[in-house]
Amino acid sequence: MAQLIPFRRPLPVFRALRVTCSQPRIQRQCFSQTSLLLASNNINSNKIMGQRPRQAAEPSRKVLMKQNAQIPSDVGLLDCTLPSPLLTYSTTKSTPTVTFITPTGRNVPSPFGSPKTYLKLRIEHLKTRLRDRFSLFVLWVSSPSVNRKFFTRAIKIQRSAIAPTAVALHRQMYTLFAEGQLAALRKMCTDGIYQTFQSRIERRRKGEKVVWELVKYNGGPKLVSHRGAKIPMDGAAIRQAVVRIRSTQRLTRWVNGKQVEGTGKERDVTEYVVLQRMTQGWEEGGWMVWGTTEETTVEELKKWDEKKALE
Repeated sequence: MAQLIPFRRPLPVFRALRVTCSQPRIQRQCFSQTSLLLASNNINSNKIMGQRPRQAAEPSRKVLMKQNAQIPSDVGLLDCTLPSPLLTYSTTKSTPTVTFITPTGRNVPSPFGSPKTYLKLRIEHLKTRLRDRFSLFVLWVSSPSVNRKFFTRAIKIQRSAIAPTAVALHRQMYTLFAEGQLAALRKMCTDGIYQTFQSRIERRRKGEKVVWELVKYNGGPKLVSHRGAKIPMDGAAIRQAVVRIRSTQRLTRWVNGKQVEGTGKERDVTEYVVLQRMTQGWEEGGWMVWGTTEETTVEELKKWDEKKALE
């Protein structure tokens, strides 16, 4: 299944917020019959006739941003290499961001053969987890309280519900992709992964049918990353979570009633599904699928160090 959807892609640039300012409207002032009568009798006529029409109050820039700003659904991955654990997503950032996914199995260097590299991975893992937890705490505290209760906030972390949600979305996503239901995929996927699905579905041959089957899960899902960030806009924020799902899958293609050779084989797949949740006006939306990512390699860690050295 990893060959089916290579979701790891160049990260999109978070486009600047677009604010459309409406032109102020001038309201016409209508005089009542009483005012006209006073004017005819020369009582306070200078005050009345010299009165200028009032203009509608212009909305503040803050209100305009809240009403008219458009936040794209695909803002890339939140950066885990920031020097400060206080993550604030910048709308003017033009460089790709990275996320640390702790390697497992053969991707982990031996603590005896490469002790320095192994120790570096452990330290990076700890630093990333501390940044993640602190970013969520700051986001939670920044959100307004509900009914004046300090521990009841607009942002609800609900860490235990993320992994089951990822499993449900993962299964639904691949089923809808196989069935070619773009409208349903549009509701649960961000822009980048949706465009990938759309392109693949449109390239299918006439009379082609795709059947995706989840044979079994190989162990339970695991939440390996969960971080949040405030967006420089009143009441706007973003949360991202990465869940590891190990499963056995089967993808079968049929053309004109005949099975395509080489399809229909069972494959053991390990996927790191990235979920994203946007908040606007301190109202949280639902979890959406951003795509998938991969484990961080030792080579990538070295590139991060080289980048930090240049900065």
